[in-house]
Formats: sequence, C-alpha cells, structure tokens
Amino acid sequence: MKQTKPVVVYLHRYPPETEALQWPALRALADVLAPTHELVYCCMGPGNGHRDAGIRRSMRVIELPFTVNQADGRDKWLKTLRWYRHLGGLLARIRALRPAVIICKETLPFIPGRVAALGIPTIIETSDWWWSILLGGTAPGRCLADSLEAHEVRTWNKPHVRATVSTHAEARLLEQKGFAGDKIVVINAPQNPSIFRPLDPQPTKAELGLDERHKQVAIFGIIRAGKGYDQLLDWWKIAVARHPDWRLVIIGGAGGESWCRREIAKRRLEPFVDMTGWLSTKEEVNKWLNAMDALLAHRRNSSDNQGIIPSALYNGLSTGRPVVATGLPGMAEIVRDGVDGFLFKPDDRDSFIATLERALENPANSAQIGRAGMARAAACFDPQRAADEHLALIHRLTRSARSQTT
Repeated sequence: MKQTKPVVVYLHRYPPETEALQWPALRALADVLAPTHELVYCCMGPGNGHRDAGIRRSMRVIELPFTVNQADGRDKWLKTLRWYRHLGGLLARIRALRPAVIICKETLPFIPGRVAALGIPTIIETSDWWWSILLGGTAPGRCLADSLEAHEVRTWNKPHVRATVSTHAEARLLEQKGFAGDKIVVINAPQNPSIFRPLDPQPTKAELGLDERHKQVAIFGIIRAGKGYDQLLDWWKIAVARHPDWRLVIIGGAGGESWCRREIAKRRLEPFVDMTGWLSTKEEVNKWLNAMDALLAHRRNSSDNQGIIPSALYNGLSTGRPVVATGLPGMAEIVRDGVDGFLFKPDDRDSFIATLERALENPANSAQIGRAGMARAAACFDPQRAADEHLALIHRLTRSARSQTT
C-alpha cells in the first residue's frame, strides 16, 4: 500500500484513551499532525475493553495482543513484563513502517535506548526515572539508581535523538546524567482542565464522610516510597501534635496502599490520616480535591525529583484549591510562594509545618492564591502549546535527517 504521508510513531505501553488523560496534549498533537503526517500509536490494549472512536479516528493504533488493567497494580507489573517480551517484535513492526520520527513516551529501563538504536529520528520524553522509582526507597538504592540512569542516558546520546523535559531544572539533571545540552528541549507538561477544575457547588466534606470541623489536606497519586510518603508521615506526626484538628487525606494507590497503611500504623497515625484507596475515575478524584482545605505536591529531595513537575502539582493548581509544594527546583519554576501557591524548603519539617499553617490559617488569602494558581496552571500547562512545540520539534528533526542524507 502506498504511503502518502510520513509516519510519526507514538510508543507508549498504555492505550491512547489512558494517555489522553495522562498527557492531555495527545488529541491536540494528533490534530496538528493530521495535515502532514500519519500518527501511528503503539501500545497494549485497554483493560476495560473501551476504545474511544473519537481519539482513535485521528490515528492508527497498533495494539499488542493483551490488555492492562491500570487500577490493578499486580496486573500492571505482569503486563509490563509481557511488554518487554513483545518489544523486539514491536520494534521490528515499527522499523517496517519507516517512520519519519518516533516519539518514545515509554521510559521504562532500556526501552529508550533500544528505540534510539534503530537509527530513526527519535524524541525521548523523560517524564519518569524508572530506576529511581524501582530502587529509590533507600539511600543505597538511590545511589545505584543514579548510576544506572547515567549509564542508560549515555546510550541515548546519538545525533538523531532529542529529549524533552518539563523544566530547566530537569534539563540540568539530564545533562548531569550525560546527555548533550543542545539536544534537550523544554516543553511543560500539559494539564487536563476539563477534568481537574473547580466545582460549583463545591462538594462538602460531609458528603465524603469527613468531619467538617477538621482541616483536610490531601496528597494524591500513585503511592510509592520514593516520593517521600514516609517522610511526610514522620512530619505529620509532629504536625498533629501541634494541630490536632488537621487531617491528611491520601488519595490513590495503585499498589502502594498496603505499605502506606503499615507506615501509618507504625506511627499510630490512624486517627489523623484517611485513605480513599484507588478511585475509579478522575472525576471522583477531582470531587475529593475540591472538598479539601489545601492540596500537597510533596517530593523527597532526591536527584530524580529535582526537576520534575508532578501531575499532582498542575492538576492540583487546576482545581483552584491552594497548593502547598516542595520547593524543589522544578516545582519552584512554576509556583511562586505566596503568589499562586505555597512552597516549603525540601527535607525541612519545620518549613513544611509553617507553610501549611500559612495556607490553612487565612482561608480568604489562600482562596485568592488558589485562584491565581489556577490561572498559572492554564498559562504554563496549555495542551495546544505542548502539541505545537512537539510539531515544531518533529519538523526540526526531519529537516536535520534530510540534510544529513543529501
């Protein structure tokens, strides 16, 4: 069959219905590519069997012959192992497409390096540092993860490869790991304003089974030790001794709930911490976020967290609720303390408690800062801009590839 348009391959283990929520610029990217390119999306199948015709209409989808249930942590890991077993065959299919560019959104260990080795112009998205996720629960593990990541990044360092990062701090980290600075492009992660947004009327705490007399502060997302949940619980034990009306609400999980419950019990914090478990829809998460007095975007001060903008930050800002964030370099590029959010010093318990006091003790001021945070998120995390910047990068890569062959 004659190919009328150059192909752009989008490689991610999760299906486009999931990716459109996790990376909301996908729809806009498909639209801006449509006049000049064919978008081919390579993934596993959706665990619930739902395939959104509206998303898939603007792309061709190549699915591996198995599905993944993202709400089941065990299934996610088992299917990730199957993904690795099928990767060689999938890369052969991708090579046969003779794509103009591959967007490698899958940063699991060894995958970006194998994609780069194809010799095809490649954009590597560096949203997750998986060695740090897998090994970062302890100081020795973090040291080993840093070494493994630096070794792997050097395998990406080829003339036809570019890397995108969310912040200038993340760009500096990638350079430190061995990637050439002139091949790094900063593109802020896009938000999904249609899901994470203010609700009117605002849900009440009582509707969610919470005590209206308490100050409720939520952290949300996938639970894992490398994010610093154990550190947060240590701090919370001190915080509630000073403020017995404070409650921490932990939203989410995807495999880490049991560990987190044990950590809560170890500190005897059960009366001061509520866990929702995994909520089935983003809309339900947004409902809980809207009922909170403040939202947390907390990360441990480790190398893998230095430059990131976690989804908890931009999704939290998008609700219009006041956000209290760790003042790591990446998040500090977005949040301006006391202007559109609150920042505390990394790894500093007293700064954390004092900052949370500022956010909770003056509701009117915090509400104003929350509204400013929503405007800041809309300006920094625009999906259309992220799509346009990816399109410009694709054009630069293809022009560079053509010039090298002439």
